[in-house]
Parts: sequence; C-alpha cells; structure tokens
Amino acid sequence: MSPTSSGAEAPLKVALPKGTMMRHVADLLARAQFVIPGYHEGSRTYRLVSQSPPGVFVKVFSPKDIPIQVAVGNYDIGITEYLWVRELTTSFKKIAILTVMELPFGSERLFAAAAPEMTPADIQARARLQSVRIVSEYPNLAEEFARSMRLFRYRVFPIWGRASSYIPDGAEIAVMKAKSEGDIRRQGLTPLGVIARSGAVIIANRVSFETRDLSRVLSPLKEAS
Repeated sequence: MSPTSSGAEAPLKVALPKGTMMRHVADLLARAQFVIPGYHEGSRTYRLVSQSPPGVFVKVFSPKDIPIQVAVGNYDIGITEYLWVRELTTSFKKIAILTVMELPFGSERLFAAAAPEMTPADIQARARLQSVRIVSEYPNLAEEFARSMRLFRYRVFPIWGRASSYIPDGAEIAVMKAKSEGDIRRQGLTPLGVIARSGAVIIANRVSFETRDLSRVLSPLKEAS
C-alpha cells in the first residue's frame, strides 16, 4: 500500500484518453459499471472523480501523453493507444511501465509509405546520395524503421497531423497509421511495409502494480472487455 501522511491510502489515479478513443473507452467503463460523470464525447471537463468505484481520481489526456504520465508515476493506470507506448519505450527501454492487457478496439497498423513511383531500391539509392526525408507523428518508431532499412543518409521530421500530405514535396517516406495496405494505396502512396501493430491497451505504472492493490479498477475492466 502507499499511505498518505495521515495514514489513509492515497486515491488511485487513472488517466483516460480524449479524442477518437473516448467513445469506446466510455462504453468499456459502462460495461464495467464504472460511474465517472463527465467522461463522454464532447465533454470539456478533464479532471473527474469516480463515483463508482469510489476513491479514484481521473484525468483526461491526449493518448500520446498517457504513457508518459503513467511511466513517471503521476498516474497508476492508463488507457491509451499501444503505438504511443511503443514510441516511448523505443527510446526508454527500462521505463517503469507495464502493458496489462489489450482491448478489443482501435486496431490499426503503422506503415511506412512512399510516393507511388518509389520502390525500396529507389530509396536505398537516394540515401547513398542525399538524405531521405521521413515524416511521422511517431519519430522514434520512424527512426527505428530507418535503421532497419539500413539507410545511409536520412532525417526524421516529427510532425502532428496527416503525414501523407508531405509526400512527395516534403518527404520521401511517411510513417503513418492505416487499417490496411488498401488504405495506403487509396491515399496515392505505396506501402513499404508494416512497422508495428496497434490497438487500445491498459497500462500501469510498474511500481504501483507491484506495491498497490489495483484490482478494484483492473478486475472490472478485464471482465468487461
């Protein structure tokens, strides 16, 4: 347990996502019989208190920020997108974060994609002469991809938003989410391969998981999923 200075147990702190995941997470919470007033699509309230189970403090973040908040111990539990966990742990291998379980929604894949006329051989040839430009919301995973391709010269540019719009004028490769290769081709790009698979996950701070009883939050979520 982690008692406060007064002897009472500190409340559990849970980080929940806003944005496109919100509806699915709200449905999961409802199935788990959690009552968290204010957590729904369109809500602008980001600090919440759970009515059931009691004694749980909730804050709403961008999915990108949740792994960081959980890893540094600001929150005991979080629900987020697995790619953001991978993006963080790619650079910080020993960070204090655990993936507790996968959830049955938010399934996508992270692709590397290029302009239609470019093949992997073309990219390798360009990299011998000048830097290949790579854009992505996931710069650490993009860097990992570039190393796996053994590109001689490359630069990774972190962006926020639609990576495909940078090709061909702003970049040679976009590392981007899509449901299938067909989705990539419909955007006028050539898929170079799948870098990672994604989906929603429940994560926990490693110290909290080992020293605190998280079951009153985790057990109902596991049963409801």
